[in-house]
Amino acid sequence: MSRPAEGGARRDPGLQAERTLLAWQRTVIVLVVVALLYVRDPFQEGAPQDPGGTFLRAAVALLPVGIAIAAAVHVRRRWRADGRRAHGGAAHGPAAPLARSWMRILISAGTCVFAIAVALSALIG
Repeated sequence: MSRPAEGGARRDPGLQAERTLLAWQRTVIVLVVVALLYVRDPFQEGAPQDPGGTFLRAAVALLPVGIAIAAAVHVRRRWRADGRRAHGGAAHGPAAPLARSWMRILISAGTCVFAIAVALSALIG
């Protein structure tokens, strides 16, 4: 897939995997930040103090944080394995997707479940 760019220089195929890794890292950061904002809400001024509700929020926030940790570990390991193969190994075929389909499904399903939990907690109070 590397073809000469302007000026005759060849593109570096390793940059695509690195850009994809950075995108996955941004996804992980957003998952953690949203979970922390969800837990932070009851501690705002004027919010009713309910210890049981705070504990429930922390338990619900563990879902995206757990998924974020799993995604970070999975994608990092795949990126490192693909980087060794692409730069020094004998196999020079097209790069495999950085995240397996089960990880993409896990992130999507976990985000949907978290969104439903947030909506229900907002409706219930």
